[in-house]
Amino acid sequence: MIMKNYINFLAVFFIFLNSCSGQSQILDITTPKEGFVGIRGAYYKDTKNVLNGYDGTYVYTNGNTSLKIKLQKNIKTSMNGAYYEDLIVGEYQLIENGIEKVNTLSRLTPTSNSNNISGKRVLTGTVLGCDDCSTDEKRLRLGFSDELSPQVGEIDIRKTTVNGKPAIIAEIWYTGPMAVREGQPKPKPAIIKGGKYLMIKQ
Repeated sequence: MIMKNYINFLAVFFIFLNSCSGQSQILDITTPKEGFVGIRGAYYKDTKNVLNGYDGTYVYTNGNTSLKIKLQKNIKTSMNGAYYEDLIVGEYQLIENGIEKVNTLSRLTPTSNSNNISGKRVLTGTVLGCDDCSTDEKRLRLGFSDELSPQVGEIDIRKTTVNGKPAIIAEIWYTGPMAVREGQPKPKPAIIKGGKYLMIKQ
C-alpha cells in the first residue's frame, strides 16, 4: 500500500513538474518591466499585432545620396537569455556620390536581436512630438545606433503614403555618447546624419 501511494505521488509530481516547465508566462509587449528587468522565462508577445505593417525595405533619395533601411518583425527573440519578446529590428545602407559609406543589411536575420535599429515601443496620437498625428495614429520609437561611430540615439517611424505608395517618415536623433573623459578626443560624428527622411517602400 505504501509503495503504491509512493508511486502515485511520484507520477503526480512529475506531471506537475512537466506542466510548469513546459509553459512560459505570456505577457503583452506593453507590460512594464519592473526596474527594466523582465520576468525570467516570460514571453512579451505582440498580442494585439501593433508591430505589424512595418516590415519592408524603405529608400530615401536626395541627389546622389541614398539611404536604405530594412525593417522586420522578429518573433520571440531574446537579448539576454532571461526572457523573450517580439521586436522590430532593422539595418541600413548609405550611399553618397556612388560610394557605399556603410552597409549592415546582411546582419538582419529572423532571429537577430542585436541590431542597429531595435525596439518595440509604440506611441499613439500626439504623444512625444507628433503634433499633426491623429488621436489614434500609431508610430514606432526604436533605438538607433551608428555603425561607424559611438553615437547612439532613437528613430521614430511613422507610416504614410507618397503618390499612393506606402512610405514612412523616419526621424533620427542622437543622445550619446553622454560623456567624454577629459583630454580624450571628441567622439567621431555619426555617418548617418540625424534628421527626417521620407522613405518610399520598395
